Amino acid sequence: MTSQDHIAIVEDSVEVLKLLSDALVAAGYAVSTYGRAIEFEASLAVGVPSLCIIDLGLPDKDGLGLVSHLANETDASILVVSGRGALDDRIVGLELGADDYLAKPFEVSEVVARVRALMRRRAPAPASVEAKSEHIFAGWTANLTEFTLTHKDGVSKRLSASEAALLAVFISHANQLITREQIQIALDDRSDSLSFDRAIDVRISRLRSKLDDTTRNPKIIKTIYGAGYIFISD
Repeated sequence: MTSQDHIAIVEDSVEVLKLLSDALVAAGYAVSTYGRAIEFEASLAVGVPSLCIIDLGLPDKDGLGLVSHLANETDASILVVSGRGALDDRIVGLELGADDYLAKPFEVSEVVARVRALMRRRAPAPASVEAKSEHIFAGWTANLTEFTLTHKDGVSKRLSASEAALLAVFISHANQLITREQIQIALDDRSDSLSFDRAIDVRISRLRSKLDDTTRNPKIIKTIYGAGYIFISD
């Protein structure tokens, strides 16, 4: 654990809030809890947690809007825990920037395991790229420790922790074919294959969008159908 391992839980159920908080404190994390979105949003002015656990069914605001705000304005990792377990809701959450999605009812041990995996992902760079936080390719400069992506024309974009982790994997395998299985192992993602496939599709799509890499004719992240991906870099 580090002093930065701070988790915020936004959940309107007092019972669930206490259950999660107690389990995460026991696991060694510093935890702040909020029953309403407005309370949590006010706290962001003081500091942004390393990871936020967000319930979609909040009484004062749609949790998906909160997910979108966190993904676009902060570098916090985001775990959605929700009773809305339909696949479409999961995909929308991921498309808006959530790093993981866990449907209720859940085992508390599973939440703790997902949190640990996301925390590990916040320091994602393999040994080959750890020593260098900035990487320049195709007119972009990626800072994997600050989670930023800056174009040579000065435009800067924020990466989520999971997007930075995925980009680190691609950079460490530049100009090589990398399979989905290799990506899953590198990210230490223990999701089932269907969940991982849908999540990685969304994450690659978001990363391509931030790199202005067109889906129809990508120049940076190329899909090799039936095999995997090649990250084109000089």
